[in-house]
Amino acid sequence: MSKKHDGEQKQLFIVEYYDRMRELGCFTLQDVTEMVGERSAVTYLVNDYQRKGYIDRIHRNLYTVMDTETEEPVLTRYQIGSRLFSDGYVALRSAFEVWGYAPGVRNEVFVATETRFTDFRYNGVFYRRVHPKPKADTVGVGGSLVTSLEQTVVDSLYNFEGEAGLEDVVECIMRLPGLDEDKLLECLERYGNGYLYQKCGYVLEQLQEYVKLPSSFYRECREHCASTVRYMVKGADGLVYHKGWGIYAPYLKD
Repeated sequence: MSKKHDGEQKQLFIVEYYDRMRELGCFTLQDVTEMVGERSAVTYLVNDYQRKGYIDRIHRNLYTVMDTETEEPVLTRYQIGSRLFSDGYVALRSAFEVWGYAPGVRNEVFVATETRFTDFRYNGVFYRRVHPKPKADTVGVGGSLVTSLEQTVVDSLYNFEGEAGLEDVVECIMRLPGLDEDKLLECLERYGNGYLYQKCGYVLEQLQEYVKLPSSFYRECREHCASTVRYMVKGADGLVYHKGWGIYAPYLKD
């Protein structure tokens, strides 16, 4: 094959596969190989697209298509997060952000996946790994796979750190349109953690005017509460003992 003909073939690759990459949004070298069907062309194609600003490498063997006008990824940070790994989904505060109930957007995305990876930064956003929960309730929102509102609430009350972390979760919950009792109890049952029943019961009861849960939810939580007295925020000042939940915790409302 002449050099001229070889060059023409490579140009055809550029026209033929760019739209298919845009449909994927994120893709691996294996995806490109399956598109092209010729391994020898993959390196040329990927390198050429990177030079021209059509695609960008996110992390290891993952690439994203770029908007050539804005020079930004065509996918949002959350869409990228949920595509990092085949089992990945967006969780915790990042899920609240996707749903639109967080008080602001932070420069990090929490990705739940069984695949171990070191936290990394791409396009000004830190992608952080958290452990996925067995049979976590996930849904598609805005092109991203994220935890349901109920799963997000339970996960966040399980994982928060310190008073600031609790305050942030509370502020997110106060913005919610309401919660489903059955879905919450299903999430709690999957954890099987008595202390988590205590925390969720206490926090949501304090925020009852926002979550509007039936009394049966709180009765169910009390039936599964741990028998030991717990401190919701260790080392914090001003904690008050709440006998009904067997927990030392701050008041969550003025």
